[in-house]
Amino acid sequence: MPSSQLRLDVIKIYKELLYLGREYPLGYNYFRPRLHKAFMAKSHLHDEDQIRKGLEQAQYVKKGTVFIPIYGV
Repeated sequence: MPSSQLRLDVIKIYKELLYLGREYPLGYNYFRPRLHKAFMAKSHLHDEDQIRKGLEQAQYVKKGTVFIPIYGV
């Protein structure tokens, strides 16, 4: 069974992505069900390494949704 810290990490990244979804171009109502579906697709995982890989994927998505000014404007 995964550690409670991993569970907290998963919940945290889910909430962060949910928050960022408010700014999604197609709207929050488009983003939220897809985010939920993506997390539910991984809900069967019990191996800690697989869960960590999922967290890394979520972090990658999070970085892609955050606007980072390139030229320091």
